[in-house]
Amino acid sequence: MARLSNEIVNEIVNSCLYLYSKLPKTGKPVEKEWTVLSCVVQYDVLSDRYEVVSLGTGSKCIGAVKMTPDGTLLNDSHAEVFARRGFLLYLYDNLERSLKNEPSIFTQESGKFVLKDDIDFIFYSSQLPCGDASIIPKTGEEEQFGDVIESNKRSADDGHCEESKKLKLEDDIHRTGAKCLLDSEQDPKEDGNKYHLVSQVRTKPGRGDRTLSVSCSDKMARWTHVGIQGALLDILLVKQIYIKHFIFGAGVPYSEETLRRAFLKRNLDKEVYLKCIPEVYQSSVIFECVRKQEDLRPAPGSVVWAKLYESFSEVAVQGRKLGVTKKKATSPSSSLCISKYKLYEKFQLILSMDRVIRENVIGDNSPDEVPYSEMKRKATSYQNSWTSVKKNFFKMWTVKPDMWNFCIKSSGLVQSTQETCS
Repeated sequence: MARLSNEIVNEIVNSCLYLYSKLPKTGKPVEKEWTVLSCVVQYDVLSDRYEVVSLGTGSKCIGAVKMTPDGTLLNDSHAEVFARRGFLLYLYDNLERSLKNEPSIFTQESGKFVLKDDIDFIFYSSQLPCGDASIIPKTGEEEQFGDVIESNKRSADDGHCEESKKLKLEDDIHRTGAKCLLDSEQDPKEDGNKYHLVSQVRTKPGRGDRTLSVSCSDKMARWTHVGIQGALLDILLVKQIYIKHFIFGAGVPYSEETLRRAFLKRNLDKEVYLKCIPEVYQSSVIFECVRKQEDLRPAPGSVVWAKLYESFSEVAVQGRKLGVTKKKATSPSSSLCISKYKLYEKFQLILSMDRVIRENVIGDNSPDEVPYSEMKRKATSYQNSWTSVKKNFFKMWTVKPDMWNFCIKSSGLVQSTQETCS
């Protein structure tokens, strides 16, 4: 796999920033606010053409007690997650196009779909992901940005010369707000580079109670090992979809070494086979809304955009669609387009369009009789791969309750998790 040139890298980032600039102002940072921008870019290897196919912004996450079993609320609203979920919408849209014999990035093969040759996907983010990849040795040149948290600095008049202070900086690290799992070894929080443990799975900080959402470093490592498509789409595809190139923005702390540690080398005691080892880059282009100074606050909203038949964007606040009334806030029809509920609707639409695909997946059953969690367990190849990765690559992984047992009924109603879905 050939590396991208610096020129192409910067052109791709500029295309992401241009798309962001054309989106409505709603959900974007206002004065004294910052956000993270992430995009998935489709790249035609033969023609060197590329286009942004999904975009996400945001840096918020809800606590565990706010999680809902009906699949309508988004737990994690970080930019990387929104870009990935928007990408899933793009993939479903192309599956539907393929079934309609319309232009698509997929072809059909024995009741499944195959991504066309010479199509790669690139992931751009304006800064390194929260968690392990953000634990970077200091150089003395950076300030506080995004998820990276500076440690306390000694006063300039403490009697130490410039050389000794420089040595102290070089023996220090940037810090992450993501926390080690409760049942794992905890950060020692000692001075300098002994503040954090490295290679740990971490959960994102939330407002109030702790979250169960793992850091973006952990999620992106998972995509690197088992594909970005997730369990449901894995059922429909012949091969997993991997990100071939990760690009990160300028003007923020960056380390290729920590990225490779976070994505590829967590557990050095075991050899882990990878079907695709991605290339990583830092662009020289700075995202205008990156955190430039310490007194800025994170923007409350998250934006998602995807390249569908008709391009659109939605804004989320605290995991729900902005502008939805309280009366409709819990209605599945009013949930975000990238919620579990809406993505499961897309999956079931594909099943309803083709008898062979439907029978391969669920036999004679009706799609609306299979709960979301049960359908994901049908992705046996994906689940086996993921189990192996958790055992051999990550030392631990967070455990979420098996609570998303909702079904998609033709009436649009979500079944109670206490009931069967028949």
